[in-house]
Amino acid sequence: MVFIFVVLALSLFFLQLMSYHTSKNAVDHFADQVVSLGFLSLKSFIGVNLSEYFPFPSGIGKAPAIVMFASPSCDVCHKELEKFLVQKHKTGACPPLFCFVEREDHKYERFIHEFEHQVPLIPVSKERLADLQISNFPTFFVVDSYGIIRYPGHLMKEVVSVLQDKRKMKQYQIA
Repeated sequence: MVFIFVVLALSLFFLQLMSYHTSKNAVDHFADQVVSLGFLSLKSFIGVNLSEYFPFPSGIGKAPAIVMFASPSCDVCHKELEKFLVQKHKTGACPPLFCFVEREDHKYERFIHEFEHQVPLIPVSKERLADLQISNFPTFFVVDSYGIIRYPGHLMKEVVSVLQDKRKMKQYQIA
């Protein structure tokens, strides 16, 4: 009798596992399609010189960098910055990051207090964000040493990987 229950339990477990993998693949495919559509809209930024719109901190002329546009109310922005800082702490070797922060946000002061000693933060107005048509947060770009956008991204991990791969840097003309 116990044997029947064990066989039944194992059968149900494997059915559930198969169902999970089937639905996970469908969700992953849908997410990939959404990211692909978002990437197409961000591709229009390639070639824009951000240094014409914003004052960059000193050091931008030395190496490629990651530029992040963040809204202090955006939970994903917080998480992406925290992931970057953890990776930077673990490896000690992360590309430069400049974070442009929407200053009219009601959580601006708290955001600045949380990250100001860890990442260069540059306040930016809603009007300037509208000029550039940046409305989704976080938005990431890889810029070359002149401040020209060479690669748009959705996640910190993605843009860091571009700067850590010489083949990708050549492909996207990042110098």
